[in-house]
Amino acid sequence: MKDWTGRKLCFECIKALGANMNIGQKTNGRCQRCHREQTVFTVTGSPAIVPGQVTVCPECAHSDGVHASNCGYSGGENLQQERDQIVRLLKRYGLYEEGRPLAEQLEKILLQFHGKG
Repeated sequence: MKDWTGRKLCFECIKALGANMNIGQKTNGRCQRCHREQTVFTVTGSPAIVPGQVTVCPECAHSDGVHASNCGYSGGENLQQERDQIVRLLKRYGLYEEGRPLAEQLEKILLQFHGKG
């Protein structure tokens, strides 16, 4: 997981990460994790594992389904994985047509399924 040591984070983000903070160095500013303007503290240490039931991205440490804009696990990667899964399913049932747009293939299948077309 990303090391937040030395960064300025808000109390909520520090708590979510289970990080240690320097309470004597609070300032007003933008949290480097959630990007909200508020009181921020300097992180003095962050654990390798996030406590409790919080599921976070191993790269950017944002919670479920929310990633930093430069995170490698962002939406683009998730969309590519979903596309690959759809293609695998279509191939399994002999419905995939190489070189034809996926949206057209799905539309054709859905029209057949609903008896319209």
